[in-house]
Amino acid sequence: MPGRPLSRRTTLGSALAAPLALAACDIDPPPRTDGTSTPTPEPPEDSELVATVVAALVSAQGVLAAATAAAPDLAVRLDPIAAAHAAHLDVLVGAVPESEVPTATPPSLATRPPAVLAAVGRSEQRLLRTVRAGCLEAGSGDLARVLASVAASTSQHAATLTTRSTP
Repeated sequence: MPGRPLSRRTTLGSALAAPLALAACDIDPPPRTDGTSTPTPEPPEDSELVATVVAALVSAQGVLAAATAAAPDLAVRLDPIAAAHAAHLDVLVGAVPESEVPTATPPSLATRPPAVLAAVGRSEQRLLRTVRAGCLEAGSGDLARVLASVAASTSQHAATLTTRSTP
């Protein structure tokens, strides 16, 4: 069953609230004030999970870069998605600083806006599947919460891509 279409007010409110919510995201647990123990390190399996999500974000960024190059008129519509992905990437890369950030080869896309938006929509859905799976696989509750935030943002952006057919 398809979801309700998003209103312009809901979309705008979500876009404005996303940076505030993201600024509050932090993978590190809060420091203990009682001094009885040190925080436990992140489970090693989460490093691989973070690397998987980072690779998916980089791939989505590559699609967005190709989309903006193929259809420059869509840049205003796609820039908020790219900004959210960059912010999410910063948070996740900061969680596992010793890992390398992969590079993406932007795909070749058609220049017609509907085809470009469809390609971006498919990319966002792939990213969403990866991030949702990561929420379930995370050994750390803090990482699961951050991935849930990324999933919510990605879901919102994917929904906005289908609400309008023109830039």
